[in-house]
Amino acid sequence: MSKYDPLREHLSRLEDVVWAPKLNELEEILGTCLPKSAREHRTWWANSGGSLVHQNSWLDAGWRVERTDLMRDVIVFRRLRIGGTVAVARAAVAEKHSKNPKRAAEKRLAKEMAALRQPATVTLRSEWELLGEVQNTPCSSSSIPQQGGVLRFAAMEGDSVVTGIVATLAVSRAYRGLRLEMKGLDAEDDSRIGPELIEKAGFDPAAPIECDVVKPGNAWLLTDGRGRKANLDDQSECYLVAQLLYLQELQSGRKSTLLLR
Repeated sequence: MSKYDPLREHLSRLEDVVWAPKLNELEEILGTCLPKSAREHRTWWANSGGSLVHQNSWLDAGWRVERTDLMRDVIVFRRLRIGGTVAVARAAVAEKHSKNPKRAAEKRLAKEMAALRQPATVTLRSEWELLGEVQNTPCSSSSIPQQGGVLRFAAMEGDSVVTGIVATLAVSRAYRGLRLEMKGLDAEDDSRIGPELIEKAGFDPAAPIECDVVKPGNAWLLTDGRGRKANLDDQSECYLVAQLLYLQELQSGRKSTLLLR
């Protein structure tokens, strides 16, 4: 199987006479990057065929490269055979797939996986909102959301700030757990967030601890430039946001602890 087979199959399905894709469009079809020579040398796009598998991909489909415009990253293909090319190609593909459905499934999966393996960039845009110093901000404060979110507790350790990032589907419960622990009181429910955070982050319960929160609507997940609001009431997305915020703490040089509740 040649990595240029997806191009041949794409051309076989086209009903146009002329097709002028940009190079990045061709790479999307192939599911992989073109070689450097394809972007620098017009001879790569010649119609010689023979042992040149990339050229055979369009020649076998009944097309030829009519013109290259590498300055604009555009390749112009023109169909060699007008009559019956698409219908014949479709019939041939259908017949081949009916004879060997397992092989057809393998090729389809390989093509899809090639696209999935392309580099992806996942980024987070978020906004912290101040809740205040834990000792002085009561659990009944209207600024503390009931639903899911990410909390950041911060305290001084010598001359440095240390933080604890907590992902939770119940922000008020997690906040109350730490506040009660700082006051030396037992939590009314089975929440162990207070003792666990104090132990793992090394916070001094008698020292000031500031708290921030990322509320629902204050976090956006962007994948390759396309974004949407993160659903902080969904455990997996809430945890993902917390992990990205935790990495940001570490990259900023701060000592931090991550808890997923």
